[in-house]
Amino acid sequence: MRLTVGGVERTFEPDALVVIGYAGRDRAAVEHHIDELAALGVPRPASIPLFMVFPPWLITQDPLIEVSGRNTSGEAEIAVVVDGGETFVTLGSDHTDRTLEAVDITASKGVCPKPVARSGWSAAEVGDRWDDLVLQSRIDGGEQYQHGSAATNLHPLELVAAIPWAGRPPGCFVAFTGTVPVIGGIRPSAAFSAELSGPGLPSLELAYQVAPVPDLST
Repeated sequence: MRLTVGGVERTFEPDALVVIGYAGRDRAAVEHHIDELAALGVPRPASIPLFMVFPPWLITQDPLIEVSGRNTSGEAEIAVVVDGGETFVTLGSDHTDRTLEAVDITASKGVCPKPVARSGWSAAEVGDRWDDLVLQSRIDGGEQYQHGSAATNLHPLELVAAIPWAGRPPGCFVAFTGTVPVIGGIRPSAAFSAELSGPGLPSLELAYQVAPVPDLST
């Protein structure tokens, strides 16, 4: 995995990927969202926030991802990269299988690649501007899909510090720290693009195409 930070390309070799769900700052709003999902058959999470650990090979920077099934969609998220004593920030998409989500939330995350941008910031560069960061995404021909403030979620670095590792944390890992609401309902798309921006910071961008693997005749 490579990120250009401050004009310098850095290489990372993550040992794990952590996806953090239900990370909203307003607990009442999170509970309301859980009730909405329950009405669609999505089971209640085991914890709030929900921490899910996956192998690092799910992380991709390819412009095309392949998925099984046609009911998958992306979610723009702030991704935190911890590498030893250094911390960096980038943009990721928690691409998810929505059909499987109604059966097993963790499994629905683990069957899809997780696209990550090719540029980032150091955490020090963000400084005290975390709540000023804005996440947005578009699908297919540019239709707006998400637009929201990072302030709606718990602080990314606090979430990363709260990951319940069973022992010493990996030397290098990537954590997806929660998304912002979708506009017009969750729906699949053939193309997904996202942007993470903040005052005085160069915008981070991510774009990829989605290709379901071929169906078999029955």
